[in-house]
Amino acid sequence: MKLDRVYGQERVKQVLEPLVRTLREEKIESLFLEFIGPEGVGKLTTAIEVAKAVNCESNQDYPCGNCSHCVQIGHFQHPDLILIIPGMNDEKDQEKSKWKEVYRTLEPRLFYSPIKQIKIEEVRDTIKELWRERPYSGRYRFVIVVNGENLNQYSQNAFLKTLEELYPRTVVIFIVSVPQKILPTVHSRAKKIRFNYLSLNAFMDYFGSLDLEFNKTLLFQISSRSIGRAKRYIHTNFLDVRSKILKNIFESDLDGLITTYSNFINGRKGDELGILYSGFPTDILDFYGVLAEDLLLIKNGLPELIVNTDLKPQLLEFSGKIREDIVLEMLRVYKEVSYWIRSNVDESLVPYALMAPFIGRVFKDTFRSY
Repeated sequence: MKLDRVYGQERVKQVLEPLVRTLREEKIESLFLEFIGPEGVGKLTTAIEVAKAVNCESNQDYPCGNCSHCVQIGHFQHPDLILIIPGMNDEKDQEKSKWKEVYRTLEPRLFYSPIKQIKIEEVRDTIKELWRERPYSGRYRFVIVVNGENLNQYSQNAFLKTLEELYPRTVVIFIVSVPQKILPTVHSRAKKIRFNYLSLNAFMDYFGSLDLEFNKTLLFQISSRSIGRAKRYIHTNFLDVRSKILKNIFESDLDGLITTYSNFINGRKGDELGILYSGFPTDILDFYGVLAEDLLLIKNGLPELIVNTDLKPQLLEFSGKIREDIVLEMLRVYKEVSYWIRSNVDESLVPYALMAPFIGRVFKDTFRSY
């Protein structure tokens, strides 16, 4: 087995190799896996590559990448591959043709929302599809649930009966970054494979051949060692958006922050294909949280430990003009709003909440006011 598209994660590959071989020999009737680990470290890529390897026609190096099974799975269009992705089946996202953009770029992570719930209707549609007794053409059919934690309680319970008695020749893989959100009754039925944060070497192996204007070591830091997040930052121009957010907050410019936020969320045309890359509120929230941590480090005499090293001059100036209690309030806002935004709060309210510590208002009152 060769998983060339998976960077780092050598231990994961060692665990998966005998499992893939067993599936290729059709010695297992069905299987439920959880790929658990940080965002953007190769869990979805690995799941796709495993689906290829199991169904690949080659008997030597698999996945070969050239047979019909490998090509169709790689383009997310194989009849035995079912992808359940947060927000991809919403009416609004269908109007934006998100699936077309996925098919054109083969980069689903750039388009699905990390905060959208996976609804029970999507699970029921999948279960109906699984009523077929056998795969269409491959050795096994694969059901890959991206961001399994985004399955709400009803969706997970709907899945539970299927997971208890999986259909023949079926492999279900949950991609999970927050395992605490998976119901214990579901979690206990899975074989768990844990992914680690990427090393700098693995990160550089991926981005080393790309001609980026941005410092790759800094990209490694601000993306929390995540290839998936780093790619999203590049395509949505978030690397430049960070400095605008800092300027808006530093100047207590609520209107400016609303404009920066709206432009980021609404997206930008990013390449020769004319594809619209839309940003996510969680990226701005995460930057806000790290920004507060950087300010605390500077205030405590540890500026050499900050993450946003490219913004160090602005942060040093900002830290001299902001009280520590306001920085602590920023951290509280970050934690609370991160929870709220995943509970279907109106995304347009986020800038008001982020600015609350600087305009003398409690962020909960800010939400009520708008």
